[in-house]
This record gives sequence, structure tokens and C-alpha cells, in this order.
Amino acid sequence: MNCLDSMAPNEEELLRYALDDEPLKMSAEEHLAHCSLCRQRLATYKRINTFFVSNLYRSQCPDPTQLNHYCANMLSIEDTLLITDHLKMCPLCATEVLDIRKFLADFEPFLAPMPLSSPVASFKQILASFVPWQPQMVMRQIPAESQDASWPRQYRAGSLNISLHLSRTSNGNIILLGLFSSMDTDESIDDLEGIVVELHRARPSASEANGQQMQKEEQPQEIPFMCTSIDDLGNVVFKSVPMGEYRLVVHLLDSDLVIKGLTIGRI
Repeated sequence: MNCLDSMAPNEEELLRYALDDEPLKMSAEEHLAHCSLCRQRLATYKRINTFFVSNLYRSQCPDPTQLNHYCANMLSIEDTLLITDHLKMCPLCATEVLDIRKFLADFEPFLAPMPLSSPVASFKQILASFVPWQPQMVMRQIPAESQDASWPRQYRAGSLNISLHLSRTSNGNIILLGLFSSMDTDESIDDLEGIVVELHRARPSASEANGQQMQKEEQPQEIPFMCTSIDDLGNVVFKSVPMGEYRLVVHLLDSDLVIKGLTIGRI
């Protein structure tokens, strides 16, 4: 029921006062202090506002656990892509992700990293090391790097971590997603933005090359099968990747980072 007093604030004034703390006119404030009906109306608006805020505020945002798993590269490729799209629209979640990554940068689950600026990194090519997600049995007479490893796959090169994931689109095409992070607090993922990443078909073995009578000096300059670049969140995406064996090449500022033996089969 509306108050009939001429000094009573109207609905719009009460809503602005309840939702935005916009001050009332002095006459309306004096009336509110003595009118129980208007105070009841104001209390109703505040309860409604509290209800909607508590139930709808950030209702579309990932929960803290999901954001932590996102920063630790522990989500499926579908969930990772969903959160990546959400971060582009939600500054609150984007800020949380930055805070989580700063915290994770101080966490050392592996051996102390070797900075990318070390003498090893000064070579033209760096071969990334495979880091098993869980302890795996190494069979005798079979090199560890040649054994099949389940997806997702984790690699380490100096202070750089690369997590690779496979998934399928609704029409059956294979997606390869790469997530880059750094163990060095002095290095920022922002510095990797725009760096070119190439996907190459695996080179033929020495015996195959000899069988085809291919001389190294006669081989043309290799052209990447697919090419993209690292985005502002440290991610790369290759879409519609055919099954086969590949190697990934990341063109860093002073070297090329190479991941070999990426066998993409049926998933």
C-alpha cells in the first residue's frame, strides 16, 4: 500500500535509496523517520535486493575450485575453453585468475627450474621434457620417450610448463589445446602473447629418408602443417587436426622450443 502523504518518497526514490544508497530529499527523510508504512516499503525493497544479489550475483562465474584447476591445467579441454571465453567478459574472474597464477608461481612441485635465459637456452633449439601426470612403468629395452603416454600431456622446458590436451568438436574434428605457464616469478605469461607456435608433421626416420634417396641439402625448407600464436591467457588452439604424428615448435625470442612424438589417434 502506498503512503498518501505528499511528503512521502515515491517508488523510484525508494528504489534508488534501497539499491544504490542514493540520498533522499530532506523532506522525504523526515517523513520516513515518522512513517511506518514507508519504512516497511523500504525494508521490502532491501530484502528483495538482498535475495537477488545472494542468488544471482556471479551466478554464471566458475567457482574458486574450477578457477584453481583452470590455472593448474587440470580441466578438460571443453571446460578450459568455456572458462577462457568467460574470462574475456568477466573482469572479476580475470583478476582472480591473475592472483591464483601469482600464488602458483611460488609453488615448486618439481625440481628447481632452469631460467630460459640460461646458457642451455642460448642454443637454437630446446627439446622439451615429458613430465608424466602420474608414475608410469618404463619397459626394458624400450626408451621412455617412445612409450605411449595418455592425454593430457605435460612438458617442461626450463621454467616453462606446457600442458597439451585433446578433445573433439561436435562434428568429430580433433582439437589440440596448449596451455603455457611459467615457474619463474620474474617471467610473465603476458610476455608470451603473440609468439608463433607451429604444428609439424613428424619427419621421416633416417631409414625412410635414405630409402627415398633424400639428401639433407636437397630437402626444401620445412613448412608447418598448422600455425597459430599464444593468446593473452597463455593458450594456443589447433582445430581440425588429423590423426597422425606431430611435433610442436614454439618460436621463443632466442630459441625454438620443440616437443616431439605427439601421436594423435582416436579419442
